[in-house]
Amino acid sequence: ILVKKYRNHSQKRVFFASWETYFLLAEAALRGWTTPTSAKEAYEKGIKASLDYHGVSSFYDTYIASTDYNRVGTSVKWDHTAEPPATVEVDIIDGYTNQPAKFAYKFPVASQTSYKKALNDQMTKVITQKFIAQNPWLPLETWNDYRRLGLPFFENMVVENPLTNLPAITKDNVKTTQQPDFFPQRLKYPASLENSNPEGYKQAVELLGGTDAVLTPLWWARH
Repeated sequence: ILVKKYRNHSQKRVFFASWETYFLLAEAALRGWTTPTSAKEAYEKGIKASLDYHGVSSFYDTYIASTDYNRVGTSVKWDHTAEPPATVEVDIIDGYTNQPAKFAYKFPVASQTSYKKALNDQMTKVITQKFIAQNPWLPLETWNDYRRLGLPFFENMVVENPLTNLPAITKDNVKTTQQPDFFPQRLKYPASLENSNPEGYKQAVELLGGTDAVLTPLWWARH
């Protein structure tokens, strides 16, 4: 059903939805910019617009009141900004024995993420709900948000050019790699530009403030 609706459909596409406007207003209000609405109101309207579009608006009231943490420690309720505990015990079914069991789930450490500030502050909520609403049509918007904010949280294990002496990424050190320069920042200029307009290419690279590499951050995406 999802494939038919989102991938194979020949008519419906979303390029800039109303919910994106609301989430942009929510972020602007959080930054203290002049907006026609409060951050909370814009945030909740963004969620409602997304749920309305998908025909599940009946869940809106329950959803925006939720204080449950997702897997990376972020809840939905605007005023619920308490950080998650380090670990939480969850009920599971053991995949080997098929028996009920307990599992201590560890939340990410906020200071070891690209964002670094918190797991459940209001900016994190805005970008998390924006990410959910934008799927599956606008993945590049998510890339933009992550480049400039480090949000929403992802386990980032991207290495463009692995070195022979690069330490192995393990389950214990993976979250320490959450840093802006460890994530694809841009697309390289096409080889045709360098070949056909070497002077223009040279000037463009100089304006980058770095090399023509995937990991060179753009000026607006530097944390």
